[in-house]
Amino acid sequence: MLKYIKDNSKIITKLLLNQTGATILGFTISGFGVTRDSIFVFTSLFAIAFYISLIYSAMWEEGGKERIRIDGGRAEMKPLRGLWVSLIANIPNMILALCIVVGTIFGHENGPFSWTWAGSLNGICKAIAVFWEGMYTGLIRTYSPYNPIAYVLVIFPAVFVSTGAYYLGVNNKKLLGFLRKEK
Repeated sequence: MLKYIKDNSKIITKLLLNQTGATILGFTISGFGVTRDSIFVFTSLFAIAFYISLIYSAMWEEGGKERIRIDGGRAEMKPLRGLWVSLIANIPNMILALCIVVGTIFGHENGPFSWTWAGSLNGICKAIAVFWEGMYTGLIRTYSPYNPIAYVLVIFPAVFVSTGAYYLGVNNKKLLGFLRKEK
């Protein structure tokens, strides 16, 4: 596993930097002072679309590079490489989601446990998630502020887009390739 992470460290780092950039964009265009939910949701959707396009571009390019190595006989086809790379890059999101879910279950005041440490874990991880997953903050705060599953769901768009974009890049297909005029 460590060898796989080391071999793919460039693209994993690129995906993490893309998430950081999209988070900064999400904070910049939405701000904390937005009072209208519709504007907050719109800016969040814009930041998410930007993040998804960054992921698509990075993974398609990685798939295209891999295609060259496959055609040259220097590598073998690994159609799920995009999935594994994305899952590794999303480990911080998974840890945050797990901690938020555990903290909500065991630390909720009205729940059967009401443990203080779990409530603290929930609060700390939600604060970190707001800064690490800033592009999703508008949607979560507007539609699902008390549902910990929302933090689990934010992982899936990146994983699906990474997997699909890598597969398209390896097969030299473009998502909107049908819009290009053939010469």
